[in-house]
Amino acid sequence: MKIPKIDLKNKWNIVLILLVVITAGIAGVFTGDWMYSKNQNTVMKQQRLDESLGLAERTGITGDLALQVAPVNLTVRSGDPLKVNLTLMNRSKKSMILNNRFTPAPASYDNNQIPFKQIVKSINKPANLIGYSGDIVLFPPHTKNDFMQLKAGQTYSFDVDLAKGPNDGRWNISAPGKYSIELWYETYLTGKYSGVNAWTGMTNHVIVKVTVLPGK
Repeated sequence: MKIPKIDLKNKWNIVLILLVVITAGIAGVFTGDWMYSKNQNTVMKQQRLDESLGLAERTGITGDLALQVAPVNLTVRSGDPLKVNLTLMNRSKKSMILNNRFTPAPASYDNNQIPFKQIVKSINKPANLIGYSGDIVLFPPHTKNDFMQLKAGQTYSFDVDLAKGPNDGRWNISAPGKYSIELWYETYLTGKYSGVNAWTGMTNHVIVKVTVLPGK
């Protein structure tokens, strides 16, 4: 019985080919993971930009979405809440998707996560800007539950306390005197990372005049 000869040259060729295939496979896995990780990081970065600065230009013209406030003249005792009713009205001919995180935030908080902007001033000569205390910087990214649909011609009303902001933040409007509160809705959050196509733009501004009387 003859023992077949082993061609060492062919054997090492086969080994070399196997090594190349294995190396290519490993490299492919790492490259795929790296590309996936890079893509995810890019998506997260874009989402953070959308949540903060916004990635969109206006999709609606001024007047498409209108804001009404009642009452616009308010008299309260020191320490009482400044309760008003806000109404958003869709004056356009098509439905719009709105960011529904409706608690007002300081206008200086240049961020799309909270669309209602507010400036509070004490009416003196000259008028003094009222400071805000509280953490309003970090919020979780929007999900579909953070948006609402407003059909053409439809209105949506809700109550807020104009002295209270997000995360239990507050404007100090307790000292007796007269105040002016400027309020509007403005956002450039696209909603694309939540699977929606959100309306972007700004409503009219409304001025609420507040008189604070001494407490009982």
